[in-house]
Amino acid sequence: MFEQLSSLIQQYSQQSVADNPAIPNEHNQGVVEELKNVILSKVTGLVSSGQTDKITEMLSSNGDTPETKDMENNFATNIMQKFGINSQVATSIAATLIPGILNALRGQGGIQEILASLGGGGGLSGLSSLGAKIGLDKDADGDVDLNDLGKMFKF
Repeated sequence: MFEQLSSLIQQYSQQSVADNPAIPNEHNQGVVEELKNVILSKVTGLVSSGQTDKITEMLSSNGDTPETKDMENNFATNIMQKFGINSQVATSIAATLIPGILNALRGQGGIQEILASLGGGGGLSGLSSLGAKIGLDKDADGDVDLNDLGKMFKF
């Protein structure tokens, strides 16, 4: 799933990011990485909190869910802050890319297949492994657990 999502993001971001003169070429890969991080963070957060129904809603709607809007806002804000992208450009890119990627994901397989692949077939251990891949493993022990949460929020 991670590889599938990465491939979709690369494919869908070509026109909106790489071919966009409002985004300096040196920031293209960073913007794409930020897109991956925002989507994976939201989806893994929903899975880990048991809100898989929200993922089902995101995949079955056309970008009209609070979770999708949250991803769009986070992505736009992050690329404005990190890369100095104009607010209108960032908002437009987010509103195009995120629903498009979710729509493409829906076409890739059944929702249960997507959820199973996010969990790695191993429940929370697979989710932990995915979290480690996207930078949530703050103590570098190969998994994402309460120790990492403590390091994220300094408690």
